[in-house]
Amino acid sequence: MALTSSPSTSQGSTLAFTALLGAGIAVGFSPILARVSDLAPLASGFYRLAFAVVAIWLAIRLSGGELQPFGAMTRGDRIRMVLAGIAFAADIAFWHLAIAHTTVLEATLLASTVPIIVTVASVFFFGEKIKPLFVIGLAVALAGVVTLALQRTGALAMPPDRLLGGVYAVMAASFYAAYLLLITKVRRNSSTGTIMLTTTLVSALAILPFAWALSPTMESGSLNGWLILIALAVVSHAGGQGMMTFALAHLPTSFSSMMGLMQTAVAAVVAWLILSEPLTLMMLASGAAILAGIWICRRATTV
Repeated sequence: MALTSSPSTSQGSTLAFTALLGAGIAVGFSPILARVSDLAPLASGFYRLAFAVVAIWLAIRLSGGELQPFGAMTRGDRIRMVLAGIAFAADIAFWHLAIAHTTVLEATLLASTVPIIVTVASVFFFGEKIKPLFVIGLAVALAGVVTLALQRTGALAMPPDRLLGGVYAVMAASFYAAYLLLITKVRRNSSTGTIMLTTTLVSALAILPFAWALSPTMESGSLNGWLILIALAVVSHAGGQGMMTFALAHLPTSFSSMMGLMQTAVAAVVAWLILSEPLTLMMLASGAAILAGIWICRRATTV
């Protein structure tokens, strides 16, 4: 989780791109795991974060990494870290609510608006330069996402709370975009492990009172239920978000946010494998368009 040395710019960029792909795959499992959890959305979200704190701490210890003391950070970084944790708690809360109120694919589709939010914010607030090729890649990827959604939703009966679920998904995307923009600044001065452990701990503490007050129970009814929550924490959060945080040190924020688009494709494939949902040739073509769009954006951000 914590790196003690920096590779060359080229090597670091290649490794970061690989980590970003890994993050897309790991986070792609989160909607499936959240859907099969036997706990209420906010309770699942809390355990996802709480168990991830333990997993991240163990990973840092086993890898020999060092944690930067919170007090040693600049005042600005401390504020950003806390705000990032709160933003991520809101993202997790709305994301799990979205999964509970609409289809897995529609939730991931609407959450894929993160690149648009991040790109606009990066241009207007941080002066990040966006090449025309990046816009083309984003358009290709979004076209793939929309086509995939149309193919998937045509075969499913829409839930009665579809609109509410969509609103929750867009709220989740907005808070996740804020999280990315905040940790991008902190990432320049702090290790991946330090950021992940601190923000995840803040997130767990922030969501706990809401989960406790609004969930019928905080205890899973089976061993399988607890294992699902542990997988959600270790695979999707500690693994996926950890790789994402590492990538932010070497890749532009606008490109890193493309991970959400890959997550949509992964979620569709995993839903087919685990939940036996149909996956047609057209759906595969849509997934290929998403990956092609990500590759184009990668070319646009290569220096």
